Amino acid sequence: MAVAIFLSPFATIRMMAQVEAETSVDEQLSLLKDADMDVRIEALRALQVSLDPRLPEAMLPLLSDEGNSIRRLAARAIGSRWWQISRDRVEVFVAALAKNRDSERDDEKNMVHRAIGLLSRKYDGDMFARSANGRWVVYERRGLPCLIDTTNGSEELLGWDENEPGWLTSAWGNGALAESVNWHPKAELCVFEMLLHRKASTLWVWRHGKGLRRMAPGDFLKPLGVPEEKISWPGGFFTEFIGWTESGIEIEVFFGVEEGTDLKDHTVRLEWLPEGDGWRVLSRKVENP
Repeated sequence: MAVAIFLSPFATIRMMAQVEAETSVDEQLSLLKDADMDVRIEALRALQVSLDPRLPEAMLPLLSDEGNSIRRLAARAIGSRWWQISRDRVEVFVAALAKNRDSERDDEKNMVHRAIGLLSRKYDGDMFARSANGRWVVYERRGLPCLIDTTNGSEELLGWDENEPGWLTSAWGNGALAESVNWHPKAELCVFEMLLHRKASTLWVWRHGKGLRRMAPGDFLKPLGVPEEKISWPGGFFTEFIGWTESGIEIEVFFGVEEGTDLKDHTVRLEWLPEGDGWRVLSRKVENP
């Protein structure tokens, strides 16, 4: 006896989207073997956000590709999917990655070290930043801080928001995390230096038990004592982590203020107090450019 199955419109749409996504991944995987290097690169970039379990093995032969960008992207993809690679295959992947460990290109070398550190669970080198107590490890993934809890092997991509993007400053150029990740010397507290776009930067703060605080440029305006409409946003609004104070974080903020036809550069040192979310002005300097 035939049985009729009726699907809701939403279920049908979801099924169609899933089939389309799987078809797209299949196509991109086949293009990884294309003779044209540019085609291989585009396929790699298209697959960067996919979590298809076939990807790690598909990336393995690309570590021997003639193109530096392809080898770098393959190493990045393998590292980001460390949890998809079974323990009995780790040695094979690490051996393949190690062949590029001394690459002349720093970006490729950094991605190789990142992948090896993740696969080996050693998290050593400057592609990782570890908390003082050793429990928490940060590495960069998709331009964002990714937090690993070494007590259970779980990870969390911090700050992911398609509508409000942000990038670790070290993510540009696949740089070392020391440039943008700052752990407190004693507490489970970390400051991330973030780019919002070419003309704006900010800080994000993570605390165990409290989660992530994404500071926006507007959060600094009240302690700065400057109306938003007077800020010269096209000229840039930049923040910099200076260091730890006895009870908080010292931050330097640089911005321009429009005063009539004049533009004046302001450099202000602030202290942010995590407990109570308070602010204190430490110093202020105003200059004519």
